[in-house]
Amino acid sequence: MQEPRHITMTAPADPAEEFKDFAYIVSHDLAGPVRSMVAFSQLLKESLPVVEKAEDQLHLDLIIESGQKLGEMIQGLLAFSRLNTVPRSRALVELEIVVARCYMQLQAQLDATKGHFNYPRMPEVMADAQQMHTVFFALLDNAIKFRKPDQAPDIRIRCEKTADFWEFSIADNGIGIDPLFYDDVFRPLRKLHTDEVYPGVGMGLTLARKIIMAHGGEIWLEPSEMGGLKVSFTLPR
Repeated sequence: MQEPRHITMTAPADPAEEFKDFAYIVSHDLAGPVRSMVAFSQLLKESLPVVEKAEDQLHLDLIIESGQKLGEMIQGLLAFSRLNTVPRSRALVELEIVVARCYMQLQAQLDATKGHFNYPRMPEVMADAQQMHTVFFALLDNAIKFRKPDQAPDIRIRCEKTADFWEFSIADNGIGIDPLFYDDVFRPLRKLHTDEVYPGVGMGLTLARKIIMAHGGEIWLEPSEMGGLKVSFTLPR
């Protein structure tokens, strides 16, 4: 008589976790082919006579531009999925050093737009240093990018201490965001403007929210006192 088969039942996978893994794998695997497509299109463009093949040159320009845009979107999704797959290493982080490094990296943009920003003495927090850099860089970069055409960017960082949290805010005098879209702009790849007006892939606020929430804080938007946008967030003390 044949013995009964014993089937081991496993718990169903969490759909959210499955999607995170899927997004990471797809984003990673797509990055290589897109880079190859752009690179070979650039080589083909360089090999064509400019005068005789003007129409072909235009078509290749469109392929290259679209490929580069797709590559930026893939890198944004890859960064987003990595926040769910790469373990964080928390340590005491000097936020003043983090902000100073962001300033150095953005100085060329500030000089080009005649902009400036100021910030107070920043505290130390228990956090992932690289992820803190991602948050501040994304928010400061947005404050410079979404400026009014006729005004130099004026960016102000504030920091306040409460019983359990540090509360930070980054305020600017830029174009701001309609309150109707405050929730939408935190979604991946959500943009309110075309690339011709404001280039980018729409991942900055998405990454910032994911990081802040993972560190036990909150993040929200409101109009700034300078007529632009104020992004506020908290981190546990």
